[in-house]
Amino acid sequence: MIEIFTIVGPVFLILMLGFWLGRTTLFPPKSSEILITYVWYIAIPALMFRAMGSSELPTPDELYLVLGYYSALSFSYLIAVLIAKYAFKLKAAEQGIFALSSSFANGGFLGIPVMEGAYGAEGVRLLLVILSFHALFLLTTTTLIVERANRTVGGPNVLIKSLSSIAHNPLLIALALGLTWSALALPFPYWLDRLLALPAQSASPVGLFAAGMALSHVKIAGDLRHANTAVAIKLFLLPALVYSVTTWVIPLPSVWVGVATLTAALPCGMVAYTMAVQYNVGTRRAVTTVMISTALSAFTLSLVLSLLDIGEA
Repeated sequence: MIEIFTIVGPVFLILMLGFWLGRTTLFPPKSSEILITYVWYIAIPALMFRAMGSSELPTPDELYLVLGYYSALSFSYLIAVLIAKYAFKLKAAEQGIFALSSSFANGGFLGIPVMEGAYGAEGVRLLLVILSFHALFLLTTTTLIVERANRTVGGPNVLIKSLSSIAHNPLLIALALGLTWSALALPFPYWLDRLLALPAQSASPVGLFAAGMALSHVKIAGDLRHANTAVAIKLFLLPALVYSVTTWVIPLPSVWVGVATLTAALPCGMVAYTMAVQYNVGTRRAVTTVMISTALSAFTLSLVLSLLDIGEA
């Protein structure tokens, strides 16, 4: 139990510090946006490039990790769409945003420090392998649903538009560069490693602090039944599905199962809210899901770590 607290405690204490200071006048308006931009475009890409470029290419076996995670995620996403459609009678565009809020993990800001504490550098590397497909799968799928519902773009142009926006994702660019560097067996000199290490090491603390500041301006609103259902899918159903698939359907090593399950148990990321704002669809529901899932995840992540016997290691 003490080990679990040392993994989860610092993460949420820094998050709470950002939340508290974000409600004061110490930081000027939009400080969280500036910090998030730094983390998103500099710190996490440096971390990803350093992790991928300085190591060997992911093995073919690691594709089973991706397959296990995303097969469970696909099923969970479908369940969320069906609940939104038949139980809540939401419109098609709202169904997509609801499903995204029920699925998109805060892997960059919360996932990295939690995984590092639980499984070390190898856990972070496996997390990055999973996250490398995250935006590609979830944002493309949701964009297709929302654009088709709004009929703002038709036919194959929907897919082209979504893939074009994802192609500018700094994480995917860093991933592609890192994999290319590794594939070409280019030298990774000490000076380059140290250069990347400085922003990479700031990704977790700055990201957590910035996320806390951003949440300090969020107000819980909208239909709480919808938000609470999305939270239940994200924090309970998805981890259970991922654990089941990676344990019994596609049996994987225990560390891989733990990384996949922890990733699934992460709270909803702000990307879901950002996309809701972009399309002006279900914004209050999405931001409430982010807020509630983040608050509850301090307890649910501890529960998952306990069930995975991390505290016993």
